[in-house]
Amino acid sequence: MWGRRGPAALFAAGILTGVTACGNGSAAVFNPAGSLSSAPVQAPLPGPGAQHLGSYRFPSGVSIDFTSPAPSDPARRAVITGYQDYVLALWAAVLTHGTNTAYLRQAGGNAAGFVRREMARYRVPGVTVKGTISYTGTRIAGIYFGTGADVLSCVDATAFHQVNAQTGATVGPALPTRLTRYLENVAEGRNSDGTWSVTRLAIYPATSTQGAMCR
Repeated sequence: MWGRRGPAALFAAGILTGVTACGNGSAAVFNPAGSLSSAPVQAPLPGPGAQHLGSYRFPSGVSIDFTSPAPSDPARRAVITGYQDYVLALWAAVLTHGTNTAYLRQAGGNAAGFVRREMARYRVPGVTVKGTISYTGTRIAGIYFGTGADVLSCVDATAFHQVNAQTGATVGPALPTRLTRYLENVAEGRNSDGTWSVTRLAIYPATSTQGAMCR
């Protein structure tokens, strides 16, 4: 079902491919078989600063902020929860240098590849992340047959930094420089237990045409 391309040149093979694709000012159209749900509805994440994932607690110097209210519809809330859990699993993997493997349940396809690339950037125990990363304006662009969904979110990582784990000194941005602000577009699939996980990922810097809404 996810073989066709999504609304934002869905699902470049990796983060660098996604960034390159967004520079040309064009985007493919998502046209899955079947019909969409009703028009896109603002369906954002629950409250700011969820700071744990299962038993894992994020360090006090790290804030993963979801700033938009949760959707009232349980089915749409489940989609957003799947996206939120993916985000938390990504940063839990980075902060634990890969020992937290929750991302294996929350991410597939090139979304899992993105997690692994970020883990690789922080494989040395002497570096970590610190600060605040915010996910705002999150909405469900479509739900397909009750088993697939498309989610958009603006990400602001301007206050999120790579730091020296011993001294706390800032080394650089937590993400590549072009991705301090960007539009994230994910596809999700519904699991047999009713939960959702991210299957594909595309990222567009705020400086690009597709990412302009996140400036």
